[in-house]
Amino acid sequence: MCGIIGLAGATVSARDDGVAAAMLATLAHRGPDGAGLVCRDGCHLGVRRLAIIDPSASSEPFANETGGVTAVCNGQIYNSVELRRELEASGHVFRTEVDTEVIVHLWEEHGPDLVQRLNGMFAFALWDDRKRTLLLGRDRAGQKPLFYWHDGQQVVFASELRALLTHPGVRPELDPLALVRYLAHGFVPAPLSPLSGIRKLPAAHTLTFREGRSELHRYWDLAEWFPEPGARDARSAAAIASELDERMALAVRRRARSHVPLGVFLSGGIDSASVLSYLADESGVGIPAFSIGHADRSFDESRFAAETARYFGADLKTLILDRSDLEEGLERVGAEMDEPLADASTIPTYLLSRLARASVTVVLSGEGGDELFGGYPTYLGHRLADRLLRLPAPLRRGVVAGARKLAPVTMGNVGLDYLLERFVSSLESDRLARHHSWFGCVAPDRLRGLLAPAVVAGLEEGDLAGPFARATARGNPPEGLAELLYTDFVLYLQDDLLTKVDRASMLVSLEARAPFLDHELAQFAAGIPEGLKIRGLTTKAILRRAVRSRVPASVLRRRKRGFNIPFSRWVLHGLGEQLRERFSRERVEARGLFSHSAVRDLLDEHMSQKADHRKPLFALLALDLWCDRTFGDGGHVPVGPAGASASPPAVRPDQPVEVTP
Repeated sequence: MCGIIGLAGATVSARDDGVAAAMLATLAHRGPDGAGLVCRDGCHLGVRRLAIIDPSASSEPFANETGGVTAVCNGQIYNSVELRRELEASGHVFRTEVDTEVIVHLWEEHGPDLVQRLNGMFAFALWDDRKRTLLLGRDRAGQKPLFYWHDGQQVVFASELRALLTHPGVRPELDPLALVRYLAHGFVPAPLSPLSGIRKLPAAHTLTFREGRSELHRYWDLAEWFPEPGARDARSAAAIASELDERMALAVRRRARSHVPLGVFLSGGIDSASVLSYLADESGVGIPAFSIGHADRSFDESRFAAETARYFGADLKTLILDRSDLEEGLERVGAEMDEPLADASTIPTYLLSRLARASVTVVLSGEGGDELFGGYPTYLGHRLADRLLRLPAPLRRGVVAGARKLAPVTMGNVGLDYLLERFVSSLESDRLARHHSWFGCVAPDRLRGLLAPAVVAGLEEGDLAGPFARATARGNPPEGLAELLYTDFVLYLQDDLLTKVDRASMLVSLEARAPFLDHELAQFAAGIPEGLKIRGLTTKAILRRAVRSRVPASVLRRRKRGFNIPFSRWVLHGLGEQLRERFSRERVEARGLFSHSAVRDLLDEHMSQKADHRKPLFALLALDLWCDRTFGDGGHVPVGPAGASASPPAVRPDQPVEVTP
């Protein structure tokens, strides 16, 4: 089941049936195989179904034996078979094999703590008619989305913003704090959403709503699984690699459960190759695999994916993208993306998903490997930065100036010029701010000048001085490399990469599963000493060791390239003129969000090849396309209060906090 909606509260009654039905209709792309809606006084629950387990089962929300407890779920519970056996042994009766059904019976046994028993990717809603209680829950990594709006009388929730906007009580107003966070990061971090008054339920949280009051509860935190600073690990590297191999095999085996065709997304890297290797253990040769290539060779990894596919005997289908494919992808993604996302790889992810959906309904992917095992080159960049900062300031400035002269602007795929400019621009910031800036979008020193005065007026000074969100642990925050890994897991992975994969795949009704994000595997990975994750200049060292007998040697040696498109060159050769029209003075001033001169300067500098502004330009384009969809083509964007009802206080697991609207 892949799309859910609901309304709960004392004011919800039969007269809201039409509202619930209209909300559900907006999510047909997430679940084309059926729809179900249960409406009663106090709560309406709806679901759109993508049939994967027990396809012949009903698409209705699932209830317990008495009908007093009802649940809907977006995603998959991978340990549902084992949970079902336990529950049946306790006397519970099941009607189907659908995994959602275990949730209602777990509620009867464990109450809100049922989430602790779930292994999966999920966003669910459960209503207990006798207790007049609504429980919302989201998986530990945030693979499946859930938005909600609370007016003090009722809670309205849905898998996507578009469904909430059909509710007559929800007024679309842009949250200026969310706008700042979006421009800084390239995504809107939870619990903010782009719209004032609408929240994202954060990953690893539940929300309980009863008698007009809501409590937000954090039930899991990866930070608790990192070693204490200075702690020694008695395990050998060989023993850790061996256990990692076993845990990876189990994670893939769990995610290979499907009653419909299943395949794998395949790039040229170690993460997807590892997933394919374990899947081949289960299924042998002929596994459907899907890859993207580019006509621009500097962005093309299709030959590496083909090499891996041959090694495992996979049935590989590859789409080589040219300019017309990118234009088509941008048109579809721009029109349908449910929230702004400044990640240009959303376009090829959508095209890859469409390619896969022609053959399969489920794919396995490699998300999470970099954040758990230290795969990003930025982790090595911090080591270099720390060494440079030990040099006397005059010498350091000379080194930087000399390096810049050796790296002219090329507009290539993460070329030396692009990497160096981002490296130098934040070199002297504190470690975490530097890390955010390297991953980020609009530089903090350019942010204020980009925003229209009316938007700035609605913000506090600190919002602009420190535009990046910070990942907060409920206990002691990790330190060193662990802090960076945790930050990327909680922010970049959850609100960029997983959002991208969910929206792009769901546009074509494809379910994407990520074995690396099995929470038991993630906990184990967090506990691995950081010296085994990055050794010298080798990233993901322990993962490479764990799979070195499984994947081709060339995969182990290959450096990370990223999943990119030639957007910089696309702007130079065709798209730039479209951007000039889209960001004309008349349109920018009509929107009311930005300074036209600041936007023009970004585009002029890029078009003259003085700088590569691929990230801020795509961020502005993605936002403007989303504004067209949400507020009308070129129309004015109303701005609401900054952070309104969207930033609840930190929540300890033993101290649920009442969240007021």
